[in-house]
Amino acid sequence: MSTIVQRVASGVAVLALAFATVAGTELPAGADTAQPATPISVLPQGGSAALTVDALNVQAAPARVSPDVAVKKKKKSSKGAKALAFAKRQLGDRYRYGGTGPSAWDCSGLTRGAWKHAGKKIPRTSQGQSRYGKKITKSQLKKGDLVFFYSGKSHVGIYAGKGKVIHASRPGKPVASIKMTYMPYAGARRPA
Repeated sequence: MSTIVQRVASGVAVLALAFATVAGTELPAGADTAQPATPISVLPQGGSAALTVDALNVQAAPARVSPDVAVKKKKKSSKGAKALAFAKRQLGDRYRYGGTGPSAWDCSGLTRGAWKHAGKKIPRTSQGQSRYGKKITKSQLKKGDLVFFYSGKSHVGIYAGKGKVIHASRPGKPVASIKMTYMPYAGARRPA
């Protein structure tokens, strides 16, 4: 009889291990799968009493969901946010007429470099950029949008939020973040 009890107990332990594997959980390190901790004779017999994992003295491990099954919503970074992040890393770089990086920029070189980093190729000059992408109003501005200044849209910066832009302004001035109100607004575009 004890051989039958051992085989049944081993079978239950194997089923528990198989169930744990299918469910994505593991048995605790101390769980003995060869011998039951509670003799079968003590377990509930017949009737409506159910055989439980606790009755076998097997502790259920906390459920773990594998990364490929987990449904996590990562906040997807927009192209505009990526362009802005690039522009922020250039703060303090020097201005150079015609500069396209990596350590010296002019206004449209900086905006083009930022959007290239975000995966979008835009025209080289501020005038070309002013005709590219979706035209937006000042009230629609989002981080990363291109903001144009002066007549002829001769200057461009990257919208940084809260009424500020990051731009490369002129010789002797490094790439900086300033309030948009310091320059005459001429329009805005969203490349992506």
